[in-house]
Amino acid sequence: MKLGLALGGGSARGLSHIGVLKVLHKHKIYPDYIAGTSMGAVIGALYCADHTPKEMEDIAKSTKWRKIVDFKIPKAGFIEGDLVERKIRRLIVNKDFSELSIPLCVVAYNIDLHEKAIFSKGSVSKAIRASMSIPGIFAPTKIGKYNYIDGGVIDPTPFEVVKEMGADVVIAVDLFSKSMKGVEEPVAKESTFITNLTEKFIFQELLNIKNYLIPTRWPKFIQKLLKWTFDKLLYPAKVLKMIAGKEMFPIVKVMNETMGVLISNLAKEKMKNAKVDVKVIPHFQGLGWADLDKVEEFVKVGEEAMEMKISRLKKSLRMK
Repeated sequence: MKLGLALGGGSARGLSHIGVLKVLHKHKIYPDYIAGTSMGAVIGALYCADHTPKEMEDIAKSTKWRKIVDFKIPKAGFIEGDLVERKIRRLIVNKDFSELSIPLCVVAYNIDLHEKAIFSKGSVSKAIRASMSIPGIFAPTKIGKYNYIDGGVIDPTPFEVVKEMGADVVIAVDLFSKSMKGVEEPVAKESTFITNLTEKFIFQELLNIKNYLIPTRWPKFIQKLLKWTFDKLLYPAKVLKMIAGKEMFPIVKVMNETMGVLISNLAKEKMKNAKVDVKVIPHFQGLGWADLDKVEEFVKVGEEAMEMKISRLKKSLRMK
């Protein structure tokens, strides 16, 4: 009996997949196939590259998320993505799909052909970068002659993909549906990650503008004077106030939350009639997409959700 695990996207909420895997390990249940989208692809790849759930939790806790964000002047996205890809490449020891211990499929969207892309060959880190390239936030990822973006725009929870891989029993981890009928999710608190992300972006943009306005061919004393004046007049904290007034509207947050609403609606529609054996729906209780500093909370939420369905999973494995 082959078990397949579909890990959905959802930015920081995807860290709850670690909790799901911890419970499966606790009950000595191990997936034969994994398909992942966005953060689900990241967690899936680490697991398929022989990282235990405990190791993945430690990696998530120790990762300095702000240090793997490389800003650029926005043409197609605010974040380039090279540093993220490099980090993943190191963690999976630069493996190709053929070198993974468990078969993995990574879902992205081909914006040139306007169709879903399923990666199961070649560079794992490159495929993951494509799968998590959130439109407007991360620049699209070029692989071969095509450009790819976040797989969540086409297949937020890739349960059909894992079926096609050969799974007899499918677990779908749905990060978008509410886990308790009639219970509204509390509004997520403002994340310090968002504030830091915005400040870092503004700092980088000011630096770019300053370097552009003050050519190096000018005499050094003039450069120094102009830079001093520039820094006195424009600095990140002041620009934030100038842009936002009394309330901040971080563009990164606004764009990602907009995508979140679109992907959430698509995910709910697809999961409504999904023919899966076990649907795991974590209850996030206000934990937001950007709360990357709340690893323990996400892992716990994933554990609780999987424990609620473990009896059903065991029954499904016996029946088929």
